[in-house]
Amino acid sequence: MAGKKAFEPQRVLEKAMNAFWERGYEGLSIEDLVHVTGIGRGSLYGTFGDKHALYLAALNQYTAAIKAQTTAILEQTGSLQVVLGQLFQAQVDALLHDPARRGCFLVNASLEIAPHDHAVNEIIQSALNEFEEALYRLLIKAQVAGELSWQHDPHQLAHFLVATFVSLRVLARSQQQRGMFDDIVKTALSILN
Repeated sequence: MAGKKAFEPQRVLEKAMNAFWERGYEGLSIEDLVHVTGIGRGSLYGTFGDKHALYLAALNQYTAAIKAQTTAILEQTGSLQVVLGQLFQAQVDALLHDPARRGCFLVNASLEIAPHDHAVNEIIQSALNEFEEALYRLLIKAQVAGELSWQHDPHQLAHFLVATFVSLRVLARSQQQRGMFDDIVKTALSILN
């Protein structure tokens, strides 16, 4: 069977994603990636291209997974406070249950690579813009339902909520005290009253 791969590209991509997430782009050599993924250099290049292309594929996989999780929560029925509370809680739980304290792959990439890599920055900006747009739609829905005052600017609140989520993800790299995260979430939600 010529041409049949002896490995699952999706599984290899997942292994690479976790390695990049934990050690960063600069922290991994091609040899490290060969070791982590368990496939040869030729197979790695033949399937994914170079290290940069593999990184972009890993970042795209991560953003797709996060978007699916976030969308599932944001599309639930319930009040604005309940839905956002669930979104924040899922975020905090995921961050605090990561023994490696990796934080968020997307945020890590924005700090390490995005300032000097247009392709990475484009993925990050697209993901953040989609998240902000989803929050904006949720806020407008809450205004229409009478849960959120029309005095609030939904664009401004969506900017604030994105910034709060990003801040939580940065803090998770060094801070693991649930009480602090709960205080931040409580304060963020109180602004919506």
